[in-house]
Amino acid sequence: MSEDQCLLRRLHRGDLDALRCIYEKYKDDLLTIAVSVLCDIHAAEDCLHDVFVNFAKAAGDFHISHSLKGYLISCVVNRARNQLKKNQNTSISQIEESDLRTTLRNPVGQLIDNEEATRVFQVLAKLPNEQHEVVALHLYGEMKFKEIADLLNISINTVQSRYRYGVEKLRTLL
Repeated sequence: MSEDQCLLRRLHRGDLDALRCIYEKYKDDLLTIAVSVLCDIHAAEDCLHDVFVNFAKAAGDFHISHSLKGYLISCVVNRARNQLKKNQNTSISQIEESDLRTTLRNPVGQLIDNEEATRVFQVLAKLPNEQHEVVALHLYGEMKFKEIADLLNISINTVQSRYRYGVEKLRTLL
């Protein structure tokens, strides 16, 4: 039995320490994805916390058939997409570089710590939402194209073309 399965079993039994362990294990990756989709560190933190509140409320009512990380990523992406729909005027200027440096402590966050990576992140926010989302999930979420296709309920060919067009546009903007 995997560590995630053990944690989920404990969570189903009402063990709040299991919820804390799940949060600690995945918070950095999930926050990185939320920030890359929302382009707002504070909104990303709110998104992550909302996802975990809902996750805790439904702990005994659901069963995850695939990976826990994949499930949480899809929850964060869906929540972030809903936030974007509510607020179409999200701006990259809301992100302060110091917030990114202190909040994102995983390997991707460490890359953002240099000027060039920060500039790439800012340019990424200028991509159309469909391309932005696919590029962010692939690069920051480390998801495979098939996983992204399943998550977004689109074909793998669409995911690959959005990624290709997004990367091409990034190259022209940089």
